Amino acid sequence: MEAASARMAARERYGAFGEAPTSQLQRFICTITACDPQNFEPNLALNLEITDLINSKKGSAPREAAVAIVNYVNHRNQNVALLALNLLDICVKNCGYAFHLQISTKEFLNELVRRFPERPPVHASRVQTRILELIEEWRQTICQTSRYKDDLGFIRDMHRLLSYKGYMFPEVRKEDAAVLNPSDNLRSAEEMEEEEREAQSAKLQELIRRGGPKDLQEANKLMKVMAGYDTRNKTDWRAKAAEEVGRIQQKARILEEMLQGYKQGDQIKEGDVFEVGEFPHLTQGQIADNW
Repeated sequence: MEAASARMAARERYGAFGEAPTSQLQRFICTITACDPQNFEPNLALNLEITDLINSKKGSAPREAAVAIVNYVNHRNQNVALLALNLLDICVKNCGYAFHLQISTKEFLNELVRRFPERPPVHASRVQTRILELIEEWRQTICQTSRYKDDLGFIRDMHRLLSYKGYMFPEVRKEDAAVLNPSDNLRSAEEMEEEEREAQSAKLQELIRRGGPKDLQEANKLMKVMAGYDTRNKTDWRAKAAEEVGRIQQKARILEEMLQGYKQGDQIKEGDVFEVGEFPHLTQGQIADNW
């Protein structure tokens, strides 16, 4: 009994995957105030600082953060678990594909729902409800609209499994979903290519970490693509950027035509025209650079 209690204490202290918080980032999450039980509200400034650290360190930082955070999601103190889920949500919304790749692993998802009973309780806890909200949000957003959605299949699998067991998923707010859906902001060919390189690097590192025969085989193929030996599916980023410019100009033309049809005194109802805020933030220089 004492040994089991010691193992549980060590698990809660050192991480859900059984790893001690040896890295700077893990210690930052584990020992500073991001998940301090004395906090009654999330520390947004600190949480954003953690996302900045993840994005700047790159490499193994997304996995290290995911390991540390899911440890606190399983904490026996409900307040700590809710703080960790808030931090998890902010990381998903601010750390991009490299972090999405980590939350879509089997080991992470299994740890995320480790305290879920086989059958849903009559009244779900706040922690369980929040986890269900996040999984539903990921399924409706990054699992459907991300350029790399094929790499996020285990999230969809976990959603199906929980649904099969009888768990009900809360409705996702439009504002929350909008943050995770692709941005309409215009990007240059260079920016899109750099994003692709970073995504390939993150996936390569994860494949090598897993180390299975299929993983290493896929890693070998990916290295050939990254090195430029395999150009069969190479994207023409200049053409891609030009497509985006054309799409934006088409939206602008439609908006102009619709506005010309309105006379002074007419009321513009919701849905009649595109909201101005939906248009990408772009400059004439950006448009010129993409042509």
